[in-house]
Amino acid sequence: MRNFSLVVVIPTLNEEEAIGYVIDRIKEVLKKYNYHILVVDGGSTDNTVQIAKNKGAIVIRQKDKGYGDAYITGFKYAIKHLNPDILVMIDGDGTYDPLELLKLLQPIIQEDVDMVIGNRFQGMRKEAMTTINKIGNKILSWLARIMIGINTQDTQSGYRVLKKEIIQTVPLREKGMPFATELIVQAYIYGFDIAEVPITYRPRIGGKSKLNPLKDGYRILITIVKFALRYNPTFFIFSLGALMLVPGLVLGAYVAYHYFFTGIKYHVKGLISIMLTLSGFNSLLLAILSIYLKRFELRIIRYLRSMRRT
Repeated sequence: MRNFSLVVVIPTLNEEEAIGYVIDRIKEVLKKYNYHILVVDGGSTDNTVQIAKNKGAIVIRQKDKGYGDAYITGFKYAIKHLNPDILVMIDGDGTYDPLELLKLLQPIIQEDVDMVIGNRFQGMRKEAMTTINKIGNKILSWLARIMIGINTQDTQSGYRVLKKEIIQTVPLREKGMPFATELIVQAYIYGFDIAEVPITYRPRIGGKSKLNPLKDGYRILITIVKFALRYNPTFFIFSLGALMLVPGLVLGAYVAYHYFFTGIKYHVKGLISIMLTLSGFNSLLLAILSIYLKRFELRIIRYLRSMRRT
C-alpha cells in the first residue's frame, strides 16, 4: 500500500458555498499522495460545477437522482478511468473535515482494514444535527447491529474510506439514502474488515440539507429489515419469536400473584404463560445460536479471502 492512489468522490447538488472549501482542504491534506478529486453533480443550478472545475476537480454529471446513485456513478467512473486503489467518500457541504482524512486512511494503510467509517457521534458539534435526526441515526445503527450483526456505531455516516476491491465485489443497487446502509451491510456480508474512527461533524456551510428524516429514515429501516431477512433470516425470525417471553412472563407473574396471595387458580392462563415463556426462551436461544453461526461463516469467508490475497 506504499504507492497507492486515491480518488475522492464528492456528490453535490447546489453546494457553491462549501465545495471550494472542501476541495481546498482535500488538496491540502493529500498533497503528498497520488490522488484525484471527482465531483458527481446531481444537476446544480448554482455555481457548484464551475467552482469545482476551477479548483481542479474532475466533474461528471449524474444521469439519475439520489445520494446512492451519485456514488455508484462516481465509483464506476473512478474505477474505469482513474484506476484507484482506495476510494474516499465525503460530502460537499463542509460537514466533514477533510483534514481528518489521514485518520481514516491509517487503518487501511497500516492495519490492512478494508473499510473505515467516521463515527460522527464522538465529535458532533452543536447544531450539526437536529435532535430527531440524531435519535433516528442512533436507532437505525442499533437496529443494524442487532438484526444483522454489524459492529458499527454510525451506519449512516457519509465519511468513509474503502478499498477498490469492495466496489468490485459487492452488488450496490440503492439509489437514495439507504445506499449508506447497503454498502456497509454488503461489505460485512462479503467478509470485508470494517473499522470505525471518531470524527468531527459540523453544521453544513450554507445551502439546504437534502435529507428527509421521515421518508429517508423509513427507507433505511426497510433496507435493514430486507438485509436481515436475506442474510440472517433465522436470527430475525427467532428474535421476533423471543418477544413471546414478555407476555409469557407478565401473564405468569399475574397467575403466580393470584395463586400465592388470593388463592385463585388460573389453570388455562397458567398453561398459556408456560407455553409462551418456553417458546420465547427457545426462540431466544436459537437467535443467539444463529448469530454465532453467522459469525463463524464470516470468519471462514475472511480466511478464504486472506488465503487468496497471499
